[in-house]
Order: sequence, then C-alpha cells, then structure tokens
Amino acid sequence: MRSFMKCSQGLFPAVVIAISCALPAAAAEVYPVRPVRLVVSYAAGNITDILARVITPKLSERLKQPVLVENRPGQGGSIGALLVSKAEPDGYTLLFSALAAMAVNPHLYSNLGYSPLTDFSPIVMVGSPGGGVIYVHPSVKANTLPELIAYSKANPDAMMYGTSGNGTMPHLNVETLKLQTGLAITHVPHKGSAQVISEVISGRVQLGYESTGIVPYVNAGKLKPIVSFSRQRKPDLPNVPAVSEVLPGFEPVRAWLGILGPAGLPPALVEQLYKEAAAVLLLADVIEKLQAAGIEVAGLPPAEFRKLIAFDYERLGKLVRAINLKAD
Repeated sequence: MRSFMKCSQGLFPAVVIAISCALPAAAAEVYPVRPVRLVVSYAAGNITDILARVITPKLSERLKQPVLVENRPGQGGSIGALLVSKAEPDGYTLLFSALAAMAVNPHLYSNLGYSPLTDFSPIVMVGSPGGGVIYVHPSVKANTLPELIAYSKANPDAMMYGTSGNGTMPHLNVETLKLQTGLAITHVPHKGSAQVISEVISGRVQLGYESTGIVPYVNAGKLKPIVSFSRQRKPDLPNVPAVSEVLPGFEPVRAWLGILGPAGLPPALVEQLYKEAAAVLLLADVIEKLQAAGIEVAGLPPAEFRKLIAFDYERLGKLVRAINLKAD
C-alpha cells in the first residue's frame, strides 16, 4: 500500500484496514530478519572460539538467519565484551565469552569501560570446562593433597607452581587452596600451559595445574597427579580423587562459557534466544562435540546465569583483593 494511504482514512474495507494497521506491529515482532553477529572475545582456536563454531551452525538453522562468528580478542576477553556492551540492544550483536571477562577482569583492570552486572543481558550459560588436575614432579614427596600441604609447609622455600598467567583459573584455584589450607608455594607465571608442563617435567617448577594434556606424561611416570578439581573423578585418571573427596566444602573456581547481549535486550528476545540456544545444546552431536572438548554442558537459563555472574563477580573480587592481584 502506498505510504499516503492512512489507516484512518476509511478508504478500504474493514478487513483490509485491520490487516494494514497490524502490519507494522507484526513486522516489529519478527526476529531475526538479517544475520546475527556473535562476538567471540577470544582468539581463533581458543576453547571459546571452538565452542562458538560448534554451536553457531545449529543456531543459524533454528533462527533461519546466519549467526556469524567475529573474533575480538584482547585484555583477557574484555575487548570483545566492551564492544558488545556498547551495541544496540536489538539482538543482532551478541557476545560469546567466559568467566574471566565478567568476574575476574573487572577486579584486575582499573577501567574496563563496562560493568558485568549492569551492561549485559545474560542469555545462556553454555557450559563449563572440566576442572583441572594438580600435578607435581615425581621427586615431590607427596602422593595426596594432605601430604602435599604438609610437605610444602615443611619446605616453604622449595616449592614453586607454574600457570599460564596471572588471573587464570589455575592461578586463582591454587591461590584459593593456599588461603584455605595454608599450602606454602610461590607462583611463577609462564607463557602457556605447555611451558608449565615442560618446566614441571624438568623439575625447575614443582607443581602445575592443567585440565588437558598431562595423561601421557602421567602414564610415562614423568608427572604425578595429586587431586582433580572436577566435580567427579576424571575417566582418564580414575585413581586421582576429586577435591571434594579430600577437602569437603572446598569450592573451586570453575570457569564457564556463555552467551550474553547488551543491557536492555527485550525480555521476549532474551527468552527466544535462550530457548533456541538451549534446544541446540540438547542435540546429541553438539553434546558429543562439547564433551569431546572437555565441556560439561549446562544450558543455564537467563535468570540463573545472571545470579552466577553476580556470585562469581563478588567472590572472585574478594580473592583478587586477598592476593593483591593487579594487571595494570
């Protein structure tokens, strides 16, 4: 119909008038009508990127529009998060990010430019990487966590542990363990987990914490596993106890990965996106791929995801302050 033909002019039969007046409202309810940009706040090849590329083809099918991955790495995931926090809340720019950008970095950096509690609309917590394993050089005279704690207290100047950097999950978990148990050990940041494994095998560093890659070295007798921070014993290390078995009540820092939008995303749109993403996470082939990558699938809904972000933001802020950790 031509733009000058107003609904109120009475120029058409009543049914035509009703249809023409309803068209703008109906069109406004259709989503999406163009491709959706999914900003991944980590580099290509990172676990977050890998999972995004598992999920997006299926999500594209359900939304009937392409969901395009756009990597925006930097500042521990915060560059991409900042970008999305400034986007229009129309559902066409979303964020795929992790715990670090929402609950750790705000306490490490003096000015990120966004608030994780007010500048985002949580949509779905996709899942959580399985917990890591504390392992030591075979020369360390400890086979259990209590023995390791006692050994470290008896040799406080001899124990060092490596991680791939300040503020990483291994760093935060070992520091939490130190605060709660008195474990006496010094942190030595490295450039990556592979370097940490190499340093522990060489004996230059006594302890490491890793979620993948150590089993061959354990089987070869080059590394000795002590305790797993997963919820249950790991299938590939069945003789290694979970931390809950030896330290009841101890709550490790568990990384998570999730999809968020900018603040102000309409509740109906949040619900639609959650339902579509949750349906994708129920697909057998998606579950298989996520589990193969070491991810425990969650599908946590928006309200619970928001509570999780707030919980981790508060408790990790306390931890960062307790260990006096700063990135700038």
